Amino acid sequence: MDQEKKKMGLGKKMGLGCLGIAVLIIVVTVISSQGGNNSPSGSGNTASPSDSAVSKEYSVGETISLKNHTLSVKDMQQGYKSGNQFDTPSSSDNEYVVITAEFTNTGKDTVDVNDFGFKLEDETGAQRNTTILGLVDGRLGSVTLAPGGKTSGKVVFEAKKGSSKLLLHYSPGIFGGSAATIKLK
Repeated sequence: MDQEKKKMGLGKKMGLGCLGIAVLIIVVTVISSQGGNNSPSGSGNTASPSDSAVSKEYSVGETISLKNHTLSVKDMQQGYKSGNQFDTPSSSDNEYVVITAEFTNTGKDTVDVNDFGFKLEDETGAQRNTTILGLVDGRLGSVTLAPGGKTSGKVVFEAKKGSSKLLLHYSPGIFGGSAATIKLK
């Protein structure tokens, strides 16, 4: 009888463990599906800019005031080559595009900034996330700014070679205010 109780207790524990793993997989799947994709903006899961971002398109060098910080894209380099023979875009039809972004915390609390809030759109309408490749000195990475704090860094993307139109979309997240669009080219 004691052995049966032990087996039942083990079975319940395994059942709860399996249920926990199933819930974890579902949560990860939902979170992953919320991320960006490389499909054209007219289909699939897209990042839709807020009304204020649609009504105003910014330029390189212009300071954009957001809810608790400012952003300025200082420059853009299309066709960037890292100098490392193994560091190449995922397709021979693509090239690296590097932007330099500058952030200033204008709020009373700390602000987290990173390169995950950016997407690059070309003339095909495809919005691409930042790339982890594209070895470049001074990458933005992830930074927490104290009130009044300032930082700058480079953000790397892949885009179609020789793109005639490049738009940078920045969305600071749920607590950072509305999105902004910067015309790079």
